[in-house]
This record gives sequence, structure tokens and C-alpha cells, in this order.
Amino acid sequence: MGLTQTELAQRLGTTAATISRLETEGIKISVDWLAPLASIFQVQLTDLIDEPSPERIEMLGQLRADGQIATAAKSDNRGILLRVPADRPVAVQITADVGTYRSGELLVADRLAEEDTNQAFDRDCLIGMRGGKIFLRKLIQGPKNGARFGLVSLDPGIETKFVAQVSWCAPVVMAVRYF
Repeated sequence: MGLTQTELAQRLGTTAATISRLETEGIKISVDWLAPLASIFQVQLTDLIDEPSPERIEMLGQLRADGQIATAAKSDNRGILLRVPADRPVAVQITADVGTYRSGELLVADRLAEEDTNQAFDRDCLIGMRGGKIFLRKLIQGPKNGARFGLVSLDPGIETKFVAQVSWCAPVVMAVRYF
């Protein structure tokens, strides 16, 4: 921001020598310094403690209907962190179009604990079966005749399979498309 050590020191209520030591001697900054520094530099407090990461992606703005990007104001541009919204992520690479998913996409799913499988009803899921086979299907509640689960194909023409058990289930939480 073009501040000298002396100017920054004045704003922080300290000395230029202290600022110099903070910059050059690898001194760990206490939490008490972070809020005033964030305010002076007009950044989020977390921006001062987050290490640079390839997960952090600069957000350029929002795409308008006319195809132009409306740039974000500097104060609004914190970027995005591309983190997987899953506690127990698993992934598959799509090699052929299936339902709404396209060849080349990467699907990320959140593997549920066995007792939470019913939370996946009516969702696209990666479903592990006994014997090691894994399917991408919509999971539905089975009829009351002993079959707990219905595995519905995402493409027409494949019959729904009803089963009493699945080894595991992971609802799809993210699709990443590479070009």
C-alpha cells in the first residue's frame, strides 16, 4: 500500500524498529496484531494467516447474460477455495456420458457411514456392492418386500435393481468438468 515502516508503525501505535523486526527476523505475530493489520491493509483477517495455496483461486467477478464479466470490487474479491464438500471424499472419472454427467468429468462423492445411507435417498450416488462392484445410480427406498434399496439407472432402458443391502453409499457432491 506504499506505507513506510514509520507510517505503519504510527497506525499500529508501535515503533518502526518493531515493524522492521516483524518483517525481517521471522518473529511470529501474535493474534493481537492481526485485526489492526487486516484493517490497515483492507483485507480479511484470514488473508493474513492463510498460506498461499493452489486451492485459492482468484475470483474475477460474475458472468452477466451478455457474456461480459462484471468485475468484483477489491473488497469483495476474496477469491474462492476449491475444497471438496465432503467428509469422506471418493471420486471417479467419467469416460462415457451417463445421465447428465459428461465424459471427462470428475465426480466427487461423500462416502456415508452405514447408518446414514437413508440420507442418500433420491440422490445420485456411487454405490459399492458386495463383491467389489461399484455403480453410479440414483438411490431410492425399496419396496416393503425385503429390498431396502432401489438402484435406478441414470439412463433410460436399464431396469431398476432392488437389493436388500449395499456395502457403502456416497452421494455425488461435486462434478468437475475439464476442457
